[in-house]
Amino acid sequence: MQNNKKYLNPLTGKEKVLASLLAVILFSMVLYIISQAEYTTIDIFKRINSGSYYVEATKMGPLFILGIPLFLGLILMLILRVCDKLTFETSVRITKFVSIFALLGIIGTFILWPFINHQLDKHNYRYCFFYTGSNMFSPPVYVKDSKYCFKGSRSVTNELFAWFDEQEAAGVELTPLEVKQKIDALKEEKGTDW
Repeated sequence: MQNNKKYLNPLTGKEKVLASLLAVILFSMVLYIISQAEYTTIDIFKRINSGSYYVEATKMGPLFILGIPLFLGLILMLILRVCDKLTFETSVRITKFVSIFALLGIIGTFILWPFINHQLDKHNYRYCFFYTGSNMFSPPVYVKDSKYCFKGSRSVTNELFAWFDEQEAAGVELTPLEVKQKIDALKEEKGTDW
């Protein structure tokens, strides 16, 4: 009985090392996505419903979650390729599998974002430009009252958010003046004026 499987051309030693390295990087990304899964999905709604002072409303949740099978498919393809066991037929199947999850992630993102916006509006959250990070991957930040959003605070948002979380855990209701004073104190402590 003949083996009719068409294997892809074997990789060189250098190509195998690079493919192995890429597989390790992708696996690291899977672990990172798993660690961030709650933050990018469920945590947003928990924070909105609990009346948190701020919400980092990332819309990347579905793309992150559906990225897990996508990356695992790519890792499998790389492992088979390194072991010289990847057939043309298998590569087509894995590519279809990966493409489906990529498409579902993109569609899920477009579906989830209006729902997140609706929940933010329903609970009267307002976008705060000054708390939103400056790079394009930073999630937009919303505050439960626009009076908590202060210009010139971007350099201390991480510290401010940690303080907000502490105050919420202690059940403290903050005034805008207390927030402004904390921002000024954090900026002075950090030695920054922006």
